[in-house]
Parts: sequence; structure tokens; C-alpha cells
Amino acid sequence: MEEGKRQKQIAGLLNVEINIIFQRLGLNMLEGGMVSISSVKVTPDLLEARFYLSFFQVKDAEAALRKEAMRIGQEIGPA
Repeated sequence: MEEGKRQKQIAGLLNVEINIIFQRLGLNMLEGGMVSISSVKVTPDLLEARFYLSFFQVKDAEAALRKEAMRIGQEIGPA
């Protein structure tokens, strides 16, 4: 099923915001490699979003993100 216009708009905004968070936390460079957000997919009801990350020369991407998960959650979570 193709994404609707609203889903694409929300995904674009989320992409910008999560990129700002990654830059603020210094997560663009992780363990000597680079991390970028390749895409964002939003469900039709706009309740959930999935972020797809791209890793370049990061030895263990899963472990690296697991270490930073709390910091990312604190930035995303309610204030």
C-alpha cells in the first residue's frame, strides 16, 4: 500500500527532528563510523513510526546503538 500525503509529511518532519537529535548527541559519528537515517515510515493511523538507519564502517551497529538507547529515549520522550 502506498503512503498517503500526510504520512509522507509526518515522516519528513520526524526525519528532520531525529537528525537534529543525532547531531546534538554526537551520534552521527559512532565508534569511528558514520550513522545516518535512511528513511522513516509512518503507519496510516500516524500512531507509530519506524526509523531505518544506515551504518558505514561501524563494527557492531546493534551494540553501539544499544549503548546510546537511553540518551536517545530521553531526548525523544516527553519533557
